[in-house]
Amino acid sequence: MHSALVHFVSFRDDRYWNAVRVWGLPDMIHEAWDRYAADDTAPGDIVIFAEGAWNQEPRSFSVEAARSREARRIGRETSG
Repeated sequence: MHSALVHFVSFRDDRYWNAVRVWGLPDMIHEAWDRYAADDTAPGDIVIFAEGAWNQEPRSFSVEAARSREARRIGRETSG
């Protein structure tokens, strides 16, 4: 039998500690709600979002890949 895990998503400020007061320390922390994070959850797990609706769709891998490519391009342009 699976014991429910608590996942925190996109916490970057004092809201993290507010959530800890309510839910306790998370079992997993996810930087963003994407397919990787969604795949880490199991039925019955509790997912706490720093922002947004409880039923938001995870971002696709292609969106994340495009953002990563753009960040690398900008990094190359500013460092050279």
